[in-house]
Amino acid sequence: MATSPRRVASPTPSRIYDPKGGRPPKHGGEFAFGQPDTWGEPDIRTVTEMERYGTAVATAFDRLHPRLTRRAAWLTHRDELPII
Repeated sequence: MATSPRRVASPTPSRIYDPKGGRPPKHGGEFAFGQPDTWGEPDIRTVTEMERYGTAVATAFDRLHPRLTRRAAWLTHRDELPII
């Protein structure tokens, strides 16, 4: 997953039993602001007709979070990186 200010991670998917084992994921899929096909269904969407400006649409997605890497401010952080 490429990390940039315009890309964040979706919430962790529900844990399901995997007979092969392994660690459960910490992040869900990538959410790229410039690629609507990565968005999925919004948690809230409102549409309002404005007299002067036409239609105003607001879309909200809950629990998106940046995926931290060991660059810049986190370069010297030795513990496990937090999920913000």
